[in-house]
Amino acid sequence: MLLIDLLRSRTRIDLRHAVGLLSLASIATTMVLIIVNLAAEQAEDGVASMRYLGMMALSLIGYIWAQKKSSDLIAAEVEHILHQLRLSLFDRVRKAAPDTLAKVGQGAVQTALTQEMQTVSAALPLMLNGVQQVVLIICVAAYLAWLSTFAFVMISVLAVVVSTIHLQRMRKINAATRDAIDDENLLFGGLTDLLHGFKEVKMNSRRRDALLGALNDRSIRARDTKSVVKAQWSREFALIQLAFYGMMAAMVFIVPIFTSDYHDVAVQTTTAALFMIGPIGAVVASVPSFTDSDVALRKINDIDHQLEDALDAQHANEAANGTSSPETLDKLRGALGNIAEISLRDVRFAYPGTTDSPGFAVGPINATFKKGEITFITGGNGAGKSTIIAVLTGLRPAAGGSIMVNDCPLPTDALQLYRDHFATVLSDYHLFRELYGIDEIDPKRVEPLLKQMEIDDKVEIDDNAFSTTSLSQGQRKRLALIAALLEEKPVLVLDEWAADQDPHFRSVFYEKILPSLRKQGKIIICVTHDDRWFDAADTIYHVRDGEFVDGRQTTSA
Repeated sequence: MLLIDLLRSRTRIDLRHAVGLLSLASIATTMVLIIVNLAAEQAEDGVASMRYLGMMALSLIGYIWAQKKSSDLIAAEVEHILHQLRLSLFDRVRKAAPDTLAKVGQGAVQTALTQEMQTVSAALPLMLNGVQQVVLIICVAAYLAWLSTFAFVMISVLAVVVSTIHLQRMRKINAATRDAIDDENLLFGGLTDLLHGFKEVKMNSRRRDALLGALNDRSIRARDTKSVVKAQWSREFALIQLAFYGMMAAMVFIVPIFTSDYHDVAVQTTTAALFMIGPIGAVVASVPSFTDSDVALRKINDIDHQLEDALDAQHANEAANGTSSPETLDKLRGALGNIAEISLRDVRFAYPGTTDSPGFAVGPINATFKKGEITFITGGNGAGKSTIIAVLTGLRPAAGGSIMVNDCPLPTDALQLYRDHFATVLSDYHLFRELYGIDEIDPKRVEPLLKQMEIDDKVEIDDNAFSTTSLSQGQRKRLALIAALLEEKPVLVLDEWAADQDPHFRSVFYEKILPSLRKQGKIIICVTHDDRWFDAADTIYHVRDGEFVDGRQTTSA
C-alpha cells in the first residue's frame, strides 16, 4: 500500500513507538472488557468487587494516557509528512522548465497539491487508527480463544472466508474507484472551461450548447461510476454485517452443540464477540479511504516522477555543457552588479519538433540593449517576439550563440543568477496580490507610483500587499508594473504592456513613464505594436520569422 510506503519513507518518528502506544491503548481497552465480564460474574452472585473497580479505573487511565500520547504524536507527524510532500512538489515545480510545466499540466499539479493531498490527509489518521483497531481485534480474539477454543476457531474460519471474498471483490472496487476519480477530474476540467471561458460561452450559443452538453455527459458518467462504487461498498458493508450475524448465530446455536461446558462462558464469549463488532466495522469503514488515498498517491507520485525525470534531463544537459569555475561566476557577478549593456550574439533557440515538422526556431539574433536606453521590439503575431524575450530573460536557455553581460559571457548554469536582475511584465503575466520578495516598501516610493499610474484612488499597499487586484485589465497591468518597479532591478522588460491601456494612459506611458525610467539608468525593453510612439525608443528591432530583420536608431537616440 502506497500509504504505508509514504509513512516509512517520510516519518521522523520510530513507527514502533507509535504502534506500541496504539497497542497499549488496545490492550487497556481489552482489559476493560475482561474486567467487566469478571465483575459481571460476581454481580450475578450479589457481590460488588472494589478490586475490579480499581483495576478498571487503572485500565481506563492507561487507555486515556496511551490514546492521548499516540493521538498527539500521530497528528503532528501526519501534518509533517504532508508538509514535506508538499514542499517536495513545490521544489520540483520551482526548478521545472516552462516546457515541463506545460507538458505536465498546471491543472494536474494544482489538483495533486490540493484535492489529492486532502484525500491523503484524511486517510493517514484513519490508517493509524485502523492499526489500533486491528490490535484490539487481535487482543479480543485472544481473550475469546482463552474463553472457548472452539468458538475462536469457528469465528476465525468465518473471518477467513469473508476476508477472501472481500479481497476478491476489492479488486473490482479499486478499478471502479480509479474510473470514478478520472471521470470526476474530467468533469472538473469542463467546469474550468465554463468558468474561465464564460464570456466566450455567452457569445456563441452553439459553443454554449456543446459545452453544456459535454458537461452533462461527463456529469452523468461521473454520477454513474460513483454510484457503482457506492453500490459496491454498500454490498461490502452488507457482507460484513451478514458475517457479524453469522458469527452471533454460530456462537449461540452451533458452538453449544460441540462443547459441553460452553454454557459456563456463553455470556462472556457473546460479549467479546459483540465487542469486536465496533473495531471490525471501523476497519471496514476506513477501507474506502485507503483505496481513495492509494489512487491519490499514485497521481501525486506520477506528477512527482514526471517533474523529477524532466529535472534529471535538465541536469544532464547542464552537465554536458560543463560547470562554470568560481572565477567565471565571480566575473559574471561583477558584471551583473553594474550592467552597462546586454548583447545577444548569434543567439538561437528552437522548440522541439516532430518527425513530420520541425519546431519553430528563432535566430541567429544579434542585438545590444544599453543602460539608460529604451529598446522597442516589433513584429507581427507569431513572428517570435515572445520567444526572443524568453531567451533574453533566461527563461529559456539559448541553443546556440551567446548572451553577453558587458563583455562577460553568460554560462548556462548561471541563468538564475542572471534572471534575478530582470523585472518583467510579460504578456501572460500573473499579478501577485502580495509583494513577495520585497522586504520593506517605503510609502514615499509607493505613493508617487500609484499617482503616476492614476490608480491612487483605487489601490493602496498595506502590509506588503495590494489592497485589491479586482480592477480592469489595463489597471491590473499598471499594478504589475508598480510591482516590477518596486523590485528595483536594472533591466525592465515589458511585453505588449500598453495593449490593454486606454488612449489617454497609453500616451502617459510612452511620453512620461518610459522617459522617467530612462533617466533612472535602466535597460528598458518593450515589445510593442504602437508605431505612433516609435520615436520614444532609442533603438527599434523588427522581428520577422524568428529573426531581427531591421535594427535602427531613432531620432530620440
